[in-house]
Amino acid sequence: MPSDELVVLPVPNLDKAPARYDNEIDELDAHCQQLARDFLRENATIRDQSLTQLRDWIAKHPNIKRCRTDARFLLRFLRTKKYSFINASHMLERYLACRVVHPHWFKRLDIEDREMCGLVEAGFLYPLLEKDARGRTVIFGDAGTLDPKVYTVGHGSRMHMLVGETLYDDASVQCAGFVLVYDLSGITMGMLGLVTLSDIRDLATYLNNAVPMRIQELHFVNTPSLALKIANYTLALMNEKLRNRIMCHRSWEDLHKKVDKRLIPQEYGGKIPKEDHIAAFKQRCRIYRPQLLALDEMDYEVGRDMDSCKKSHVAEIETGTVGSFRKLQLD
Repeated sequence: MPSDELVVLPVPNLDKAPARYDNEIDELDAHCQQLARDFLRENATIRDQSLTQLRDWIAKHPNIKRCRTDARFLLRFLRTKKYSFINASHMLERYLACRVVHPHWFKRLDIEDREMCGLVEAGFLYPLLEKDARGRTVIFGDAGTLDPKVYTVGHGSRMHMLVGETLYDDASVQCAGFVLVYDLSGITMGMLGLVTLSDIRDLATYLNNAVPMRIQELHFVNTPSLALKIANYTLALMNEKLRNRIMCHRSWEDLHKKVDKRLIPQEYGGKIPKEDHIAAFKQRCRIYRPQLLALDEMDYEVGRDMDSCKKSHVAEIETGTVGSFRKLQLD
């Protein structure tokens, strides 16, 4: 689609109690309907009741000042938490709070930003054009494209948020989830030096508690030994479900045993060139730009309970009460 014909999405309503709610949702295909029914416990009645309940909670929440209440946005949390209102509302609250506590990680997701655009064009992280056989969206990352002299861990985090926020409203993504593949062959000591233990703890806390993202598999390819040590430290902070979905591979041939190689970029054994995947994602960022910028206008008042909850989580990790875990090994 030529840029002069680009149709961008409208800015969402951020009134926490609008006179009229946006109930428009995407129609699910047969596969996603079955997933929603069998694994998410979804049906029309439960979906409508849950949306009403979550909207009423938002309208009455004293700390939430401005927030999206459209069905596509709220279904991110309801479907991720399989329609548990308590869990979905807690995740939404933490999502809003994290955006306030760490704005340098989660805000300014703008494709017109020079540094963000540079990372997109370099291929640091992008969704692939075709889904896998189970309807899951595959996200591909090349860590070696992040120049530590130019970028920080904040840029890396914002790139992950940029990819996620352009996909989270997609009903097929909400139902089928993600597969992530990272090429770590280009990682350097300078890149690893960008990340502090505090950063890892905070990002792990966010990933565990605040990200409306159903990660089904996470693959690391060509992982250097030093990066493996850091990965295992990070792994200790993750919840058990996610830990069991992470795999490391010595080569692309090993990855192909787990992930259909036709899906990944041509340069790694697939059929579609990397530049085509990146161009499509860049176009997607332009389409979603008004919605992405509007997220920064949401408003949440962070209370003391947010900080105490974070300290409690870190203390639990440091005292070893999280328990034993499977360390990553190279397959």
